[in-house]
Amino acid sequence: MRNRVPGLDGIRAICAIAVTAVHVSFTAGVMGAYTDAPSNDVGAFFLAGLRPIFLGPFFVLSGMLLYRPFARWTLTGSRRPAVGPFLVKRLARLWPAYILLSLTCVFLLNYDSIDGPWYVLRPILMLQVYDYTWIPGMDPAWTVPAEMQYYLALPVLAVIGHFLAKGARTTEAKVRRMLVAPAVLVVFSACWTFYIHRAEMGPFPKQYWWPLAVGGAFALGMWMAIMHVQVEIDPAKKPYLYRLAGKRPNLLWLGAFVVYIVNCIQPFGRPGYGDYEPSKTALIQYFLLLAFSYALVMPLTVPETKSRLLEAVTANPVSRFLGRISYGIYLWHFAVMYFYFESGSIFGEPPALMNVLRGQIGFFELMTAVMVGTIVISTLSHYLFEQPILKAVHRVLERRERARGQVPPPRPGADGTTGSTAGSVREGAPAGR
Repeated sequence: MRNRVPGLDGIRAICAIAVTAVHVSFTAGVMGAYTDAPSNDVGAFFLAGLRPIFLGPFFVLSGMLLYRPFARWTLTGSRRPAVGPFLVKRLARLWPAYILLSLTCVFLLNYDSIDGPWYVLRPILMLQVYDYTWIPGMDPAWTVPAEMQYYLALPVLAVIGHFLAKGARTTEAKVRRMLVAPAVLVVFSACWTFYIHRAEMGPFPKQYWWPLAVGGAFALGMWMAIMHVQVEIDPAKKPYLYRLAGKRPNLLWLGAFVVYIVNCIQPFGRPGYGDYEPSKTALIQYFLLLAFSYALVMPLTVPETKSRLLEAVTANPVSRFLGRISYGIYLWHFAVMYFYFESGSIFGEPPALMNVLRGQIGFFELMTAVMVGTIVISTLSHYLFEQPILKAVHRVLERRERARGQVPPPRPGADGTTGSTAGSVREGAPAGR
């Protein structure tokens, strides 16, 4: 495991809180929905603008951190990352907290809906997004199966990139060929987004929850990984966008803010509403998400970046702590809302639709209750459940690798983790939420 980059933890925290705020604002009635007008036009304008662009950095970070060793394999000729240990580590990172949420939601909130073993196994196996089975409390967790399936696809994409780059004589030529697969994924994902938002599909069709629509953000992360390795090989030939992120990080963050404001306006949509977007709006939001994610994340990954603003926002102790438990914040905030409303099987009734619960409580009261409950649960889950499992898996894999003579014994890193301190980003960092 390599060193953590504090700023990346901070970005995870910001994005998890932003997603929580969107869902709380909808439930509190601040944001409009179809025939329901916003209860606060100004608040709804800025809160609706958070969706869906603050979801993008999660997938960008995953693509960047996890593809980087594979990109190094192709561009430097280093040993290919072992696929088995890679997938085991990803599963150990993603699955434990997800299973804990699944069992809690199934047996405490949706017990009356259990009609057989498949109802319990479906979410555990991350298959509920395909038939689409709505399990109240797990509403935001649809992205976890998507992320896991991109983990499975990443070694395949890496092999495709490696094959395409074979025979290229220069690093620049290899990079151009490696970018083919991510570029195809971006285009295909954009077309899929346009397709599932057509009027005849209806609001939130089951295809909406499939992993294809978030592929562009993952591909963007892969491109950023390639760029980082390219600079490692030849620091004198830094691409323009890389140099800009290092020299003008505040300018990129200003660009991210401008993108956010444009998203608040919702071109071809309705500002302040949480409707299912028409195709034109969804496609514009798709590219706004990519631009926002790059401008927000890239400056934090360039080693020479110096910005008091970025450091103050993302590397302070609170942001770092919340970033460490951000996966739990993302997973649990919807379930906490159900518990707060006392809506679910454990309270003697089936869980209600959020449309039914809308407007029963003010935004700040609900946001405070959800954040406090979510932080408590996420902290306990992270330190008592997720981290012990993850560390145990890493120890077993490291012992096996040392026994085979494949890696040197681990040594303490600067932040107390083990492994090399080289590089600007920790490839072993928990990706995603």
